[in-house]
Amino acid sequence: MQKPPVLTVVLGVFAALLAIVPLGYLVLRLAEGIEAASAELARPRTFELLSNTVLLVVSVSLTALVVGVVQAWFVVRTNLRYPGFYAVVATVPLAIPSYVLALGYVSIFPWFSGFWASWLVLTMATAPYVFLAVSAALLRVDIAAEEVGRSLGLSRLQVFLKITWPQVRTSATAAVLLVSLYVLSEFGAIALLRFDTFTRAIYNAYRSSFDRTAAASLALVLVALTLVIVLLERRYRGDYLMQRPANPRRLKQDLGKLQTPVTLLLALFGLLGAGLPMAALLNWTMIGSSSTDLAKLVSATLSSFGIALLAAILVSIFALAVSIWVVLHKNKLGSFIEGLLWSNHALPAIVVGLALVFFGANVTPWIYQSIWLLMIAYLILFLPNGLAAMSTPLAQVPKGLTEVSQSLGQSYRKSLTKVILPIASPGLIAAAALVMLTVLKELPATLLLRPTGAETLATRLWSATEELAYAQAAPFALVLVIIAGLPALALNASVRKTYAEVNEE
Repeated sequence: MQKPPVLTVVLGVFAALLAIVPLGYLVLRLAEGIEAASAELARPRTFELLSNTVLLVVSVSLTALVVGVVQAWFVVRTNLRYPGFYAVVATVPLAIPSYVLALGYVSIFPWFSGFWASWLVLTMATAPYVFLAVSAALLRVDIAAEEVGRSLGLSRLQVFLKITWPQVRTSATAAVLLVSLYVLSEFGAIALLRFDTFTRAIYNAYRSSFDRTAAASLALVLVALTLVIVLLERRYRGDYLMQRPANPRRLKQDLGKLQTPVTLLLALFGLLGAGLPMAALLNWTMIGSSSTDLAKLVSATLSSFGIALLAAILVSIFALAVSIWVVLHKNKLGSFIEGLLWSNHALPAIVVGLALVFFGANVTPWIYQSIWLLMIAYLILFLPNGLAAMSTPLAQVPKGLTEVSQSLGQSYRKSLTKVILPIASPGLIAAAALVMLTVLKELPATLLLRPTGAETLATRLWSATEELAYAQAAPFALVLVIIAGLPALALNASVRKTYAEVNEE
């Protein structure tokens, strides 16, 4: 087995060392102030935050599951008119940051706040994860088993619960895991809607006091909740079922008289998930167009692009190095490093930001309040995303091509740079673009770690909304949505193509 290049090992080990900083910080904080931390955890306020957080996570996860499954079922498995259009409608909220959704609602309904407001906004923001996972699974379901069940006298509901659901359960629960972790780490929307959960309490504790023990104590509870959610999902998910593409036909249920009610229901989901908030943003943008500071808007847009581009390049370099190590040179150390990097995937951004504030101020003061400390945060947060996206195109390169290249006298390094990477380059570029667009929408870590005076679209939007200046905030939100909508357009194109092919069968 060819040894991995030294540079890939060095970058992988360096990234792993950074990955342990957040948890190391929490442990250190608690060790230094165990009494204060214990007192903080025993406060009634902490139990209130715990109940609020758990309630929101459970309720949003369940309703997002229901909404996503309903949308996927009617689009994929019924004779719904214009299924491709409703598939696009179901995925559009992915292009809108949740705090922008919240801003849209609050700007229309000033009283819109609290638990129910947070539940609605986060349900609409996360249901697309379930829709995409379940609709893809439904397209792969073995329909022959469903036809046998119907022939044995089972009702449609019984067929779904006993035959269809077991085949899509794994995909659905994996999507619900994403939803749960999303809600657990959400900060912007919850803060705008004034509902107290751990993320908002951590941010307020950080901003209002020089004693970080309280924030660290709450952050540790948040990490513990994350681990519990991951373990529960793995326990319920079960094993993947083998799905046989034995019958290429799509089993379409005739909606009959339900065609109109179902169409209205899906349209309502679209209105709540994107239509109403976007209409509000457009309205406020027009109202405030005369007073919009174009210089600040352009500056924030360029700053956002510059920071996101730099982060994408940095994350992509490390992700590519680790992917080469893990995919092309499988060994125990590489697998261990990969697992260590993935261990941070579920850490909320506000916890990472809090840890790096301490790290920068006490360990690396020369990069404190600089762009590089923010880049480290993005590396910790989004390296798993880049790693997942880059591993696939590298794994798909035929191994025989490398062997042929080396048999013709090319060194391994030249085979890597002239054969493997060029073939995998489309997937690698797409992975870098996705990282860049994810960074554009990130809020809590950027708020905590951005250099003094540096403003992005997200931070400008946040500053305006804190002052309830919706007309000022709307242009920044609108530009952010337009930028974030670029990958959604590509996704929608593939979705439309998939459903068009299905409907032709």
